[in-house]
Amino acid sequence: MRGRSLLFFMAFTLVGTLVLLGLGTWQWQRRAEKREFIAAIEAAAKGPPNSFARAQIWDRVTITGRFLPDRIAYVRTSRPAPKPGERDSRGRVPASGFGVWVMQAFEPLDAGKDEYGKTYSVLVSRGFLPTLPNGAIPPFETPSGEVTLTGFLRPAEKEGIFPPYNNPAKGVFFFRDAGQIAAFLKLPNAPKASDSLPAFATFIDREALPDETAPPFGVEVKDFLKAIPNNHLEYAITWWSLAATNIAVAGFFLFARRRRKLGLASDENAVTDAN
Repeated sequence: MRGRSLLFFMAFTLVGTLVLLGLGTWQWQRRAEKREFIAAIEAAAKGPPNSFARAQIWDRVTITGRFLPDRIAYVRTSRPAPKPGERDSRGRVPASGFGVWVMQAFEPLDAGKDEYGKTYSVLVSRGFLPTLPNGAIPPFETPSGEVTLTGFLRPAEKEGIFPPYNNPAKGVFFFRDAGQIAAFLKLPNAPKASDSLPAFATFIDREALPDETAPPFGVEVKDFLKAIPNNHLEYAITWWSLAATNIAVAGFFLFARRRRKLGLASDENAVTDAN
């Protein structure tokens, strides 16, 4: 390998190693952020819920009002089959298989009206509803009258790069994009949870009731916390290991190159001595 090629090789190795080290450091920082995030949700879950009017994203909130029975959308989803012997926080076999998230408009008790005289509403994810084997959505009950519910104020989900994609025009959803669902349901602008949160940037993920036995199944707080992924340590170790491998390969190559050059030099000296 000539000098210019060697220089290019060393520069490429150095840049690649620095990138890998940077990615590992970034994942390590993300790990700390995720742990703080999980700790904040755990603290919110243990304490009293905030009112919706003062809530921030991921706060546990409480709200009183009524469900609108004719304003429902369904978000297709699935849950993996439970492992043998797996139980939820109440000792039950978790609901699994194909189903939908039931997204329903909720009219707060103190909701104001928009410029057209329509009452404001918010979106509530009532929970997971298993579908029938043919994919049909089974009937379920909607609480009538005044209801007080508790849940987590979550940011609206967004579509990924790859399909499936939401089709709001046809009412087909795979992600809980509150803005698209609100447009499909023709909901007036929701009241903001706070000045920093625009309307329909969030939805309430309903918490399961203590005696809840029928679908839609609301969020079980302990199971919800366990389900939050935190694989950043593994990712950091992976990137750092690749950086170490990069250095080891480069070192082995340079060592082998040096031995080869020393060997050639010894052979030349031997030929010179023989002559």
